[in-house]
Amino acid sequence: MIPLITAEQFLSMQTASVILPSGEDGEPDIARIKTALRQATGVIAAHLPWLLDETGEIGRPVNPQFSDALEAVCADLALDRLTDTVTSSENTRNKYKESLALLEKINREYQGGLEGPGYQGSEVVISGEGNIPDGRFFKKGKVF
Repeated sequence: MIPLITAEQFLSMQTASVILPSGEDGEPDIARIKTALRQATGVIAAHLPWLLDETGEIGRPVNPQFSDALEAVCADLALDRLTDTVTSSENTRNKYKESLALLEKINREYQGGLEGPGYQGSEVVISGEGNIPDGRFFKKGKVF
């Protein structure tokens, strides 16, 4: 699975106090980081299967409504996989739980907002020239 973020993006999101696995040269172990990012992306895809395209990968670009949150969740989940779970702090464990809760919330909002009988989708929103449908996701409302 192609990770949502690159190892470079992941490293730029970390503070200096985060201890990451390193190679013999003392630099962060990029191979382990890439593996953790793939695994984190897999967790996200398992919670949000509607993100997957026909190839089984997360469709690109990720909808702007969710992209920043999903990138942060991917980084948090990968960090949890990279750190020692025995010595990790309570904050790290809470951050992991909050990330999973956010995925569940996004899924509930998507499912509740975009599915169900008697609801109108965003397809009625027309933008610009040529009556191009607006691709953003909105909560549906009853059509009277």
